[in-house]
Amino acid sequence: MTENMADDLTALLLTRGWTSQEPNPGASALWTLRGRAEMYVPPVVTRGSFLWSDLVMRISTAQDDRTDVVEREIELVRYDVTRFRVDAGPGAQGIPLEAGATVIGSAFGMLRAAATAARRPRQSIGSNYSRIGDEIIRDAKLAHTEVGSFVFPVMLKVSPPDPLPETPLPGVDVNSTRPESSERRVTRTLAQALTAFDRHVLQPGRDPRLADLTPVVIAGGTKELFAQVSRTLAEPDVSWLETAFSWSPAESPGADAPTRVIIPGESEAQALVSKAVRLLSTPKSDPLRVITGPIIHISHAPGEPVGEIAIQTPSPTSARYGRVEVTVRQEQLTEIHQWMDQGTTVVVQGIVERRPGRPAKLKEIAEPRPLDDTLQISS
Repeated sequence: MTENMADDLTALLLTRGWTSQEPNPGASALWTLRGRAEMYVPPVVTRGSFLWSDLVMRISTAQDDRTDVVEREIELVRYDVTRFRVDAGPGAQGIPLEAGATVIGSAFGMLRAAATAARRPRQSIGSNYSRIGDEIIRDAKLAHTEVGSFVFPVMLKVSPPDPLPETPLPGVDVNSTRPESSERRVTRTLAQALTAFDRHVLQPGRDPRLADLTPVVIAGGTKELFAQVSRTLAEPDVSWLETAFSWSPAESPGADAPTRVIIPGESEAQALVSKAVRLLSTPKSDPLRVITGPIIHISHAPGEPVGEIAIQTPSPTSARYGRVEVTVRQEQLTEIHQWMDQGTTVVVQGIVERRPGRPAKLKEIAEPRPLDDTLQISS
C-alpha cells in the first residue's frame, strides 16, 4: 500500500512558516507563505506522483531552496535525530576505524540505557534492561554520515499515540493535550540526562557527590549510560563527544527540550565521568519514588481548593502510555496550564497508590515542578 505523505508535508509547511485555513473534512487545504505564495494540499498525496513533485517544487521555489533539500526534510519530519559527533583533534584527517566503531557502539548503548530509564528513573540497570524499551529502539536507524567531524546521525521515528478517552463531569473544567510518544520520551530522556550531567558535574568541575547525581538520575541518567560516554572518551583519538538533538516537527518538542551537549575529552572531564559511573554503581537503599513526564490532563471544579492533573508515564506492562493522577492546589493551576501548553516535563515525588481498573495516583497533595528546575547548577 502506498503511503499517504499529506500529513508529513503539512508538518514541514508548519515548520517553514506556512499557514493554512481549516479545510472541510476530506477537502484540500489552502496554505500561504506570508502573502508571497499559496498552494492547495489535498488530503492524499502519494510520494513520487506528479502532485508530489509539483508541491515539492512549489515549496522550493517559494523559499529559494533545492527540491532535494525539501524532499529530505519531508522524509525526516517524523524523526527525532540524535547526532553523535567526535573530533580527532587539530590537523587529523580521520580517526581509527576501531575508534569509529566504539562511537557507534556507545551511541547504541546510550540510547538503550535511556530507553530503560525512560520507563522509570534508576541509578543502575545491571542486566534489567526494559524489554519494551529495547523494542522501541529496535527501530532506530543510523542515517548517512554528515559533513563535519565524524557525525553519526541516529534516527528514531515518532509514532502518534492513541488519544486519551475523556469523560468530563458536569461543572468540572477539563483540559487535555496530546500525549508524548514512546519514541520521543526515549530521545528526550537521553537529552535531559546528558544536560543534567553537564550542569551538575561538568560545569562545577569538581568531584561529584551522590547528592549531585540525584537530579541526573531523575532526568534519566544511569551508570550504564555514562559508562558508554566514558568508553568513547577513552579512545586516544577522540578529543570530545557532542550530542545534538533535532526534534521532529510532527510532534512538537517541549519548551525545555535540549539541543546540544558537549563532553570534552580532557583527562579532567574523563575523571569526572569515571567518578560518576562509580558512584552510580553504589547500591541505594531508598529507591527514588519519582514521577516524570508531560502533563496531559487537568480537571478542576470552580471554587474547589484543589484540582487534579494526570502526568504521562510509561505503562509497566506494555509499550502504550500510562498516567499517574496527582492532586494539586488550586493556586498552582495557572502555571500548570502553562506547562501543559508548552509540553514541559514535570517532576513529582511521593508514594504511588495502585488502584485496580483505574490509573495510579499519588497519595498526597503534590507540588509539581519543571524538570528543568532540577537541572540548575547546585551551589
